[in-house]
Amino acid sequence: MHEWALSDSIASAAKEILEKENLKKVDEIVVVLGEVQDIAAKVFADIFNDVKKNYHGIEDAKLTVETEPAVFACLNCGNVFGLDRKGLNHATNEAIHFLPEMAKLYIKCPKCGSVDFKITQGRGVFIKEIKGDK
Repeated sequence: MHEWALSDSIASAAKEILEKENLKKVDEIVVVLGEVQDIAAKVFADIFNDVKKNYHGIEDAKLTVETEPAVFACLNCGNVFGLDRKGLNHATNEAIHFLPEMAKLYIKCPKCGSVDFKITQGRGVFIKEIKGDK
């Protein structure tokens, strides 16, 4: 499960930061999930709450999950647009979830119809902030 691997990676990174910053414990981890990745936030949080028990110093950390909206910029006409998943079937959403670059096969600029666009926001998963006690 993709969310399991992400949860473990976030927990491992938080543990490394705890050690690097000489923290006694991590109180809160703020994670940003890009909309393009289509990570199930509740599933991710539930799995993280199980995984964090394996990492001393973060086992009591609160997880705060933020979603970053997807933003695309058309390189043909300059239009900036968001992600509309309503017209995408499950298989297409899964393809984009695992390989965001696949979006160009299924999404077109709503203004000019071009597939020549770049993802400017909402891709990936990252730790935004870690709060802890020294």
